[in-house]
Amino acid sequence: MTNVISESGMDFISKNAFRIEESLLYKELGEEIKSVEFVRILKEALIFLEARSSFPDPKSSTLGNLERFNSQSEDVCDKFIHSLNLFSSIKVNVSDYDFPEDFVLPDKITLVLILVVRNHDNKGCREIKTKLIELFPTYFKEIWKPTVYVINHMTAIKRKLAVEL
Repeated sequence: MTNVISESGMDFISKNAFRIEESLLYKELGEEIKSVEFVRILKEALIFLEARSSFPDPKSSTLGNLERFNSQSEDVCDKFIHSLNLFSSIKVNVSDYDFPEDFVLPDKITLVLILVVRNHDNKGCREIKTKLIELFPTYFKEIWKPTVYVINHMTAIKRKLAVEL
């Protein structure tokens, strides 16, 4: 299939998507700036999507698992915040970069942050979502009012974000 973005063992629909992680601007910024896989417009939703093949279970008795869970949660939060900042800098012409021609923004949007973890169960997804919301700075939540989803690959397919492999 040619109209997909393949990430973390999943194929996502690429219609009206901006591969922010692949942009020259992002690549020029260096390692301190983190990015989600892509930004996609779906109706009036501005979706920032991060994909992971797995995510640690905070309740696992495996040594260091809670630390890995916390670290990966912080990493995902950074990716969402950095990507929104980068995207916004392009939109308001602070950065000398243009969106792809086929990337069309609606006049009014709702900010949606989605983490897709390939084979995670729904309970584990809820735990990750709770942690992410807890980690987002208050100013970020109050200014942007994001809707946050943590879903697995099957749910992403049902919501028409991804396709079956």
